[in-house]
Amino acid sequence: MFRRREGFAPKLTFLVLRITLFVSRALGLLPFTLDAQKRQLRRSTWLLVYGVTMNILLLFLFVLCTRYRAETGQDMEVFKRSDVLMWINVLIGLLGLIVSCGVHCITFSKSGQVLKILNELLVLEDQHFGSLNVEDASKFNFYVIQKFMSTVGEVLGVLIATFGMPEFSSSWLLVFFLCITLISLDLVVMHFLLAMLYIYRSVWLINRQLLSIFSRLRVNPLSDSSRIQLLLSLYVRLLALSKQLEVTHEGQITLILTGSLSGNIVIIYFLIVYTVSMGQFSIPLLMFPFSLMMNMWEYWLIICACELTERTGRHTSTILKLFSDLEHTNVHMERSVSKSIPTLNDISCLLSQQINEFTWLCSHRRFRFSLYGFISVNFQMGFRMIVATFTYLLCLVQFDFMNL
Repeated sequence: MFRRREGFAPKLTFLVLRITLFVSRALGLLPFTLDAQKRQLRRSTWLLVYGVTMNILLLFLFVLCTRYRAETGQDMEVFKRSDVLMWINVLIGLLGLIVSCGVHCITFSKSGQVLKILNELLVLEDQHFGSLNVEDASKFNFYVIQKFMSTVGEVLGVLIATFGMPEFSSSWLLVFFLCITLISLDLVVMHFLLAMLYIYRSVWLINRQLLSIFSRLRVNPLSDSSRIQLLLSLYVRLLALSKQLEVTHEGQITLILTGSLSGNIVIIYFLIVYTVSMGQFSIPLLMFPFSLMMNMWEYWLIICACELTERTGRHTSTILKLFSDLEHTNVHMERSVSKSIPTLNDISCLLSQQINEFTWLCSHRRFRFSLYGFISVNFQMGFRMIVATFTYLLCLVQFDFMNL
């Protein structure tokens, strides 16, 4: 998984993966050790205890530090102007604490399922996909680098919001614990995103091999097509892995998307109160659009990774239709050759059986990530979140219109 490759983007991706692994181990989010001989991960009880203790301690210290922020925040002019904003800010703070606790509780309670997913990815990478050239799969590198940049952007947004907000002062200790808590949550998202992107890359490689087999068969109908059966078995394993990933991470993703939606509403409402109600137009207020952009970028990457995997799976069905056209061509060839040569007929029947089985699988089981079976994570859901943000914001403005 962490093989270094040539080119700037692969090298940068390799560096991001190493940083993610190092920081995740430091924060105790990956309580696993590697068995070098078997190339498999094992869960360590001591590392699990360390991870739980570390994150509980960080959240506890963060709550203690926020007492100072709450005391200074009550005297801010923006809260005097809008009581609704003050109470919403308190509620969002409590929601953020609940999201952090919930995400870590689910993560550590399901570390066994995470272990199975990672071991399966290691097996697929070592035995089937690791030796293949994936230089053309640039979207994998593209999304990994984007996720790293969005995490850096969110940390910068916290720093800018903490020290750039008018009439607001805070301690470096509070900022430190806030950034560490945010990075810890982002790493949970990063783990899900990486697993989804590895599944996408594997499906992309299967599609490329199917196209290669089709190209050979179109030139020579007697060429070997036995690898289709192996690709079918790998596709089945990837479908099962995708479902397991969904069951393992749907709780964390639901909480994080809920927190992002709520945070977007508060950020925009802060900006409205400062600019419309208080009439302030200053450079520090640019932190609100920046934080909003970073927040939307974060959850949009989750949606894009799920949509990309789903779209790549649909592309498999499109490729299999090419083999159907090839079968019709072979039928005409069979009629033109001598009946005493049954080789082409046998190969055609075997190929038809394999393709029909593959097609049936793609039509009945698809790569689709949903939250508890109700909401599919795709572009449509992303646009609905944007609409919901402005709908709730409009309700807030109407409710508190007299104070604006």
